[in-house]
Amino acid sequence: MKQLSLFTPSISQSLQLDFKRRLKKSHRSSAQDTYQRDLWTQDKEEEREMALFFLDIRNFTPLVEKHMAHDVIYIIRKLFSTFQTIIRSNHGQIIETSGDGFYAAFGFDRPVKSAVASAIKAGKAILESLEGLNENVFIKKLNHRIDVGIGLHAGRVATGTIHLNGKDHLIVMGYPVNIAARLEAATKELNNSLIISASAFEMLNDPPTGQPTAEISLKGVAGPFRIHLLGKSYNGN
Repeated sequence: MKQLSLFTPSISQSLQLDFKRRLKKSHRSSAQDTYQRDLWTQDKEEEREMALFFLDIRNFTPLVEKHMAHDVIYIIRKLFSTFQTIIRSNHGQIIETSGDGFYAAFGFDRPVKSAVASAIKAGKAILESLEGLNENVFIKKLNHRIDVGIGLHAGRVATGTIHLNGKDHLIVMGYPVNIAARLEAATKELNNSLIISASAFEMLNDPPTGQPTAEISLKGVAGPFRIHLLGKSYNGN
């Protein structure tokens, strides 16, 4: 039996198209709302004093240009696996990574003074482990030496989590994070692999002695910024 319609064929077709458009828009809006909730759903933030740790692999672009992609991936995996183990063993946590570096935070489970000491210990352990990796792996197999720059600072930051793609991601944000990043960037200019702000250095109960100091200019910071140089020069001295 032929089905009857309350509308003419042209009106019926128009209504069907309108319904499909509305349904598609509804699905798109629902998906967008879900995405927004997923992106911005965040636990209550908390402020705390922490030690901030930035690391960058020196001369990464020439490394990528010189070697095959699988060799570069091998190097990054080897480095980051080693670095992550050291960071964790010193009570720190990597917050974010990039292709040639990362930043970590210390102080989730201890006072900031102890966190600074842990961050320095981790930095020195990374530099020491890198010497072994260079000698036994990178120079021997790839004829390439890897160097890093590390910047350390401490201060009051906000911590929390952000839910993205179905997973919780830890975030640490604040002005001290920017300072630590700029100190890491200054390692190249100062030719020293590990730099710490004077304010963080002064938190140490048993600070190392005989370390050189300097005053530098940092973007966004008024006046000279005092630092301590705890690493080695990139020519090995």
